[in-house]
This record gives sequence, structure tokens and C-alpha cells, in this order.
Amino acid sequence: MRRVASGVDRLTKETEMKRAAIVVLIDIQNGFARSDLTEAQGGSLYVPGGEAVGAAAAQLIARARDTVFVLSQDFHPAGHISFASTHGVTPFSLLRLRRDAQGRYQAGADGELEQTAWLDHCVQGTQSALFVDAIMAVLPPALADALRRHVLDPVLTASDERGNTFHVVRKGMRADLDSYGIATENDRASKTAAPGLFAEIAATLRQHGVSHASVAIGGLATNFCVEFSHGDLCDYLLPALRRETIEAEPLLLTDLCAGIDLATPDGTWPDLAAAVGRMTRLGTRAATVAELAAVAAG
Repeated sequence: MRRVASGVDRLTKETEMKRAAIVVLIDIQNGFARSDLTEAQGGSLYVPGGEAVGAAAAQLIARARDTVFVLSQDFHPAGHISFASTHGVTPFSLLRLRRDAQGRYQAGADGELEQTAWLDHCVQGTQSALFVDAIMAVLPPALADALRRHVLDPVLTASDERGNTFHVVRKGMRADLDSYGIATENDRASKTAAPGLFAEIAATLRQHGVSHASVAIGGLATNFCVEFSHGDLCDYLLPALRRETIEAEPLLLTDLCAGIDLATPDGTWPDLAAAVGRMTRLGTRAATVAELAAVAAG
């Protein structure tokens, strides 16, 4: 299924279209948007409001034309190192991880990497790992089928009849390392397949004459995987576009996000109330889905 150019070929209708929209949807999966999943179904790490975000994202996809969608998918093997159940500890307690001589991480009191022990969620081969039903229903059928079959490729790509291209990027696939960001895993050194994909998307858009791109991000949860993935867009996708001489405007779709209600005295991460401000200080503009549609239309 991996062909970046397959749907993008129609994205710009030869060279007459100079603008493009890239929409990055973070972890809008059952494991974050539903609270009722059992352990056998892959578990839940519920984000309040996740259902509404899923419905709004599905509407955006259903109405889109000539848009590049990048969807991150938390995709953990069973017994993942980030699960409290793996270690027999209380959920949301803190673990220490150390890196062995082979480069693998394991729990150890002397570890340099801090890891929150999460409830089981988004386990490969389960309902929890799938995108919410509303999104699954509007994806290209071949892509939805591959997702339901839990194909293990790090990136899945497909296109639809309206000129939209879809790329699903898996994160958290390593049993020994968690991944909040779409591109950079939690040791801040290991990478997913996203940086390479971003470079391919940028090069393909340039080949089709695109000179300006709106890059919009939303998903779950605002102050965790959305915020970390936003940093990855600033570090990898926006530079890839600019290397191809494509002017990029980053947008945070505030009506397409839901977060975890956490507060810190000084407003530092993971304080939810300050999360939008932390992202906009990096040059991203807070916007709505309606504004994205207007900007993308030129």
C-alpha cells in the first residue's frame, strides 16, 4: 500500500493548484476515545471529549478534497514496557528505564529514562488500536481493511476518489520504548518512520508545483501526544517543506483537540490550560476546522 505519490498525483491537478493542505490527526483511536473497552479488547486510556474529536475528524475527512492526511496510530505490542500491568505497579506511577548494551530499554531503579506506567491501551490486534468507528467508515476501504487486519507495516498509505491521500504512521511499536510524538520516541533519539515520510510528502508536493502548504494538527490528547507531535512537525515536517521551497503555515486546530485536565503551579508541561500557548509560542497559529477550510481554499 506504500505509494506516497498515488493520491498526491491528483492533489494538485497538474500545476494549476499551488496550495495544499496537510492535516495531521494524532491518535484518534478507540483506546483514547472510549472508556468501556475491556482488557481483552486492548484496554482504555480515556481522554474526556475524545468521542467528539473523533466525530469532528470524520466529518473533516468526509468533506475533504485534495488533502494530505497523516494519522498517527499508537500501536503497542502486548506487554509493552509502558503498561503498569507489565510491571505489576499502580497505574500512573513512575518507572525508571535503563538502556542495555544492545540498545534495548528495561526497568531498573538506576535508569536514566522516566516512564509513566499507563493503563493498557491501543494493543496491536485489538479494538483499542483501531481509529474510532466514524473515522474507519470514511477511510479508503483498502486502508480500513489493512487496519482491521492489523497489518504490521510502520506506514500504511492509500488514496480516495476525491484526491485525498492518507498515511497512517505507527508509533509505540517497540516493546521496550514508548512514543508520544509522531516522529520522535520518548528517548528523544529513536525515530518512527515519520521523518522519512515527511520528506517524501514535501518532495512530491514540490514536484506538482505546490508553493504553499497549510499544516494543521489536532487529536488526542492536547497536552500529551498532540503537543509532542506538534514539536515533531516543527522539527521535521516544516523544515522538509521549506527545503522544497514550500512556504508552510502551521495551524493548531483547537476544536479538534481534547486533553487531560492536569495542572502545574508554573504552567509547565503537562499543564493543560497552558498547552495551546506553549505550541503557539513556537509560531503555530490557533485555528478552527472552518478556518483551515478557508485557508486551504485560498
